[in-house]
Amino acid sequence: MAYDFLLYGANGFVGRELAQQAVRQGLRPLLAGRNQAEVSTLAQSLGLDFRIFSLEETDKLRAALRECPLVLHCAGPYKYTYKPMVEACIQEGVHYLDITGEMPVYIAQQGYDHQAKERGVMILPAVGFDVVPTDCLALYLKEKLPTATHLQLAFSQKGPAGLPPGTAKTMIEMMPFGLKIRRDGKIIDAPDPGYSQEIDFGNRPRTAIRLNWGDVFTAYYTTGIPNIENFMAMPKATSRQAKIMGKLRPLFRFKPVRSLFQGIIKGGSTSDERAATQVYVWGKVWDDAGNHAEARLVGPEAGVVWTVRAALACIRHVLAGEVKPGYQTPAGVFGADLVLECEGVTRADA
Repeated sequence: MAYDFLLYGANGFVGRELAQQAVRQGLRPLLAGRNQAEVSTLAQSLGLDFRIFSLEETDKLRAALRECPLVLHCAGPYKYTYKPMVEACIQEGVHYLDITGEMPVYIAQQGYDHQAKERGVMILPAVGFDVVPTDCLALYLKEKLPTATHLQLAFSQKGPAGLPPGTAKTMIEMMPFGLKIRRDGKIIDAPDPGYSQEIDFGNRPRTAIRLNWGDVFTAYYTTGIPNIENFMAMPKATSRQAKIMGKLRPLFRFKPVRSLFQGIIKGGSTSDERAATQVYVWGKVWDDAGNHAEARLVGPEAGVVWTVRAALACIRHVLAGEVKPGYQTPAGVFGADLVLECEGVTRADA
């Protein structure tokens, strides 16, 4: 095949960076998306080919997939876009990767497991910051304590970078889903959504509040640990705002409310802001006998830099033939050390 992978949503905030870094690493993606002006301009600047189509244009989508062994799907919110892409990949025998952080989408994609296995297709969502670092840390801790029954994961950011605009809009889109944890193997509504705890990320202890993160679904799939919670460290002012937003959560069932908040989201961070940002990831497991293990990761800015490095690491593995048909998780396929292939990432036991 002439191309290493199809990059759909190439003109998005993260998609552009993915295309640029892929070329720097010697990969040749085929760029695709709906916006002809933006996609064609990016393709010409990088010396790449491109295709223009919406996901509703099934014939064009399937024709583009036939030119590539895998797709990296970067057009969200994925609850609106995953289905036509996943189904087309299964039909064409093309491996599917994406960078979504939407738990309902993981659950829905897992429903294609049997079809994908029959076609020899791997469905591998969440190859960005959500969830490669936390998925790898979860597996690392499970391997240190095979009897683990409880898992907590958290992350903290130091620096000026903000969320990519697509990520921020997706978080608003996900508000009606509620705040979830896993208890005894089942995903449930968090009984105490305002709960917070002090976590030592290695640089300093910080207060972290509950967060909807994909590991409530994916880490269970990777490790089998039946009790999982996620947290994020926030400044006190931001934490108060998050709790207020939580109380307003029922209003976000209405699309005009979501659109109103999405409309005020500004552009993403600059390259200088991302370079000045560092992210800390913490994990802890314990078992019913009181045994426990903790570990930390330190890495670059998460929303763009770490996401791009993680996604391209996964693509290189797939191109090397490391494939498991069916629904998979990043660490489940490539192991706990996958995250260490991302430049600038270190891991240490706590």
